[in-house]
Amino acid sequence: MVSFATFLVILALLGLALQFVLNKWRKEPALDHIPTQQFPDGDNSRARYLTDLRYLLELGYRRYNKVGKAFKITIPIGGYAVKYRVILPKDHLEEIKHLSNDVFSWQLASRIIFAQDYTGAPDRGKWSGKALRVGIHQNLGDITTQLDQRIVEYFSSHLSQQKGSVDALNMMSFFIPTITYVTNALLVDSRLSSDPEWLRQTANFAVNRYGAADDVRKWPPYLANIVAPFIPSVRRLRAQREYVMEKMKPIYEELKASGQLRVDDKKLRRKGTFGYEWLWGGTPDDVTLRDFSDTMMRTMIAAIHTTAKTISVALIDLLTNPEMVEALKNEAQEAVSPDHASVNLDKLIKLDCFLKESQRLSPVFLFTMNRIVTQDYEFKCSGLRLPKGTMVTGPAAAIATDPDVFRDPGTFDGHRYYRMREEAKDSASSLVLGMSTIDSLGFGLGNQACPGRFLAVNNLKLMIARLLTGWELSLESRGREYKGPRPVMAYNDFSVVPPSEYNLRLRKL
Repeated sequence: MVSFATFLVILALLGLALQFVLNKWRKEPALDHIPTQQFPDGDNSRARYLTDLRYLLELGYRRYNKVGKAFKITIPIGGYAVKYRVILPKDHLEEIKHLSNDVFSWQLASRIIFAQDYTGAPDRGKWSGKALRVGIHQNLGDITTQLDQRIVEYFSSHLSQQKGSVDALNMMSFFIPTITYVTNALLVDSRLSSDPEWLRQTANFAVNRYGAADDVRKWPPYLANIVAPFIPSVRRLRAQREYVMEKMKPIYEELKASGQLRVDDKKLRRKGTFGYEWLWGGTPDDVTLRDFSDTMMRTMIAAIHTTAKTISVALIDLLTNPEMVEALKNEAQEAVSPDHASVNLDKLIKLDCFLKESQRLSPVFLFTMNRIVTQDYEFKCSGLRLPKGTMVTGPAAAIATDPDVFRDPGTFDGHRYYRMREEAKDSASSLVLGMSTIDSLGFGLGNQACPGRFLAVNNLKLMIARLLTGWELSLESRGREYKGPRPVMAYNDFSVVPPSEYNLRLRKL
């Protein structure tokens, strides 16, 4: 019987042979005309890239992007199908922000970033972004009411309700199931949104998607396809994909049987009560069960973990800036109705500005507008030529700490955007959380900006308003109250990692 070690040796030899063949016909796009930014001390290791990417991007942004030039960085992680990311200056991002996905493809970039061709992670249909955007826009009032109801339900059943009682909890561990519970009420019907196993599975989608991609990228591309089916995280992710399709099948069949897939019924379907009806409102008429279930899975992944990270970071920012707590608490008390039945989000102006500053200094992702060029392209603004297959992106975090844009950019200032809105009343709407501008790329830019961003924004504000008016909040570190400075947020590759050593302490008011 062949041992596992011998099996791996055989795989490696087969992989080397395959790589030799692939190198005969596959070439990296010619990018010699674009300078490469590396770490000045010469340490360009995988570990350095994973932990210090933000610094690398800021170096390149100040050296090249600020003078209108693109630069590239090497991606020293196996499993990627490309070697470089090309980081574009602002004017180049402005040029591509309204171009078709058929030219600058988000879908293809996602496949590479998350190693989808190796892990079997779900793809996103080209129609889903527009469908979500339209559905959320048309139903945002009802959505917000449902969000608030589910938040109150979850907090009531998972946090102590007796006056003076105290809870201490890990923020990511608490907010992932919270947001899972809240979001599912909008995206699926009660059969699934009340099913504990469905909630557990959807909470784990993103963990497995990111984990599987990380595990695959530990292998060089020529071995990844061979090894991937044996990696436990990949196996779990593929099993979850089949689980979602099985659970979505009754909904799919009911919609078909009721005639809701008819071409002449599109407008009616866009006014649906649940998220899946908004999605159907933008689908092609021949959409398959696989297409729809994959889109549902990706929507869950996008909605849950990014929001959990954002609120975890924001609460650390808030509770290490005690002068902000009282101001935001007073505002929240004005926004919550006397009977605690509703929240007037229009009154949460200071909270909106505070969250935007938190997103500026600690965005969930260092990059935005990740795209693969599907054809040779020459920029009109500069003449820069990019060959087909190039990966491009925008340096969201580096732009957000540009001293020519933001005064004292490395300092957290919870009143920054409030002052900016007061000083620029005519353009204040562009400074609202969720609005995408060239200096605020947390949600992307242009026609492919995050389609669910206003749902996420309302979810964040509702949760924080409810927490501020129901509990006295503080931070704990290693079991003791923490009153120190705001910590520097760490990143793993391009994604923020909320520090796990801080717990949220809640005393019921």
